[in-house]
Amino acid sequence: MNEQEENRKNAVSPSTIKEWLVLAGIVGGVIMWFATMYGLPPRVEKLETTVSDMQKQIDRNDVKINIILDDVKTIKSFLLTRHGGE
Repeated sequence: MNEQEENRKNAVSPSTIKEWLVLAGIVGGVIMWFATMYGLPPRVEKLETTVSDMQKQIDRNDVKINIILDDVKTIKSFLLTRHGGE
């Protein structure tokens, strides 16, 4: 009986395991929070520059499209007046 009692004393109880798991979860969460917070600013800046570059490209494309449309309108009006169209 004495050996069984010693084994019970040395054995880890489920509540102790639960406490260690909760503690490990909290510590892991804090570590992940710090890891993501220090990684966020460079990623955000990179995404902001990417969006800015895309916006500039969209603006350039809009200007090009407007120039092409104006040229098409000019050509259409020229052809219609030259050939007596409507």
